[in-house]
Amino acid sequence: MMQKHSKPTVTRRRFMIMASALGALPAIPATASALDGRMQAVNWTGAALGAEASIQLFHRDPEWARGQLDRCQQEIYRLENLFSLYQPNSAICRLNAEGHLDNPDIEFLNLLSLAKSFSQQTNGLFDVTVQPLWKLYADHFSRENAVPAGPNPSEIGAVLETVGSSMINLTTDRIGFKKPGMAITLNGVAQGYITDRITALLKSAGFENVLVSLGENYALGGKPDGNPWRVGILSPEDGKTIATTVDLTNKALATSGGYGSPFSTHSTANHLLNPLTGRCAEFKRSVSVLSPSATHADMASTALSFMSEDEGKQFIVRLPLIEDVIYG
Repeated sequence: MMQKHSKPTVTRRRFMIMASALGALPAIPATASALDGRMQAVNWTGAALGAEASIQLFHRDPEWARGQLDRCQQEIYRLENLFSLYQPNSAICRLNAEGHLDNPDIEFLNLLSLAKSFSQQTNGLFDVTVQPLWKLYADHFSRENAVPAGPNPSEIGAVLETVGSSMINLTTDRIGFKKPGMAITLNGVAQGYITDRITALLKSAGFENVLVSLGENYALGGKPDGNPWRVGILSPEDGKTIATTVDLTNKALATSGGYGSPFSTHSTANHLLNPLTGRCAEFKRSVSVLSPSATHADMASTALSFMSEDEGKQFIVRLPLIEDVIYG
């Protein structure tokens, strides 16, 4: 059964992507391929940061719209060159390998600054420096006959010495770690950021009916028939069937759950790692966050996975950008 907790009405600030980074797609031209005024569906499918990705939109000129989707795909590639752990020359991989990054890209610096600030707001429950913990668990479960409970406490304790966003130094010309062995992952925020970025690009191009699904979801406007976009939330029981649906218009939805991304089929250990204890999330339900910012929804859903529902309700009251939380 789904339970929905609404927060009291508060003044909300919309998270703004830096105008200097956005650029703009060209204004909509009148082309010979435009149809007779009817809105046509145009879809793109691919991948973003290793996750299945899609963009659904409507436009009167499908040929022109597909050109804009090609631009979006190139933008996804550009951002992956900053945030992907699977591209050896990405900004994040160079930072993790060297322990510092000189003259960082402004988007990389800003996103890391935002993540560090959000870590403070969550008292450390959201923290991008958990990458060494992930490696510890991944190495543990790569061994034959690995103990299902995961690494032993002494191993976890040693790695936790390298975890903590307060140990990241940020300046406009350098990002640096204070301790050797530190590393970051932006998996709890970068998908939301890319979702916001692509949504903003399409909005600047004049699109009004778009559903962006790049690991997180953002609905720009509704469908041309006036109905909202409808997004399904998977059941935590099997991670496959849809447990409930959410109607979206001009807002984002991000979902996290301790039941997902197991390290092994023989263990319940999962990729949601608590930065304070070093243990995996034990919350067996899903947590979905509604927000005008996919970036903030992404971070909040991660942090809420380590909180009880009562703690979560108290937490979201303090966050103007979080509109609602749905527990599944």
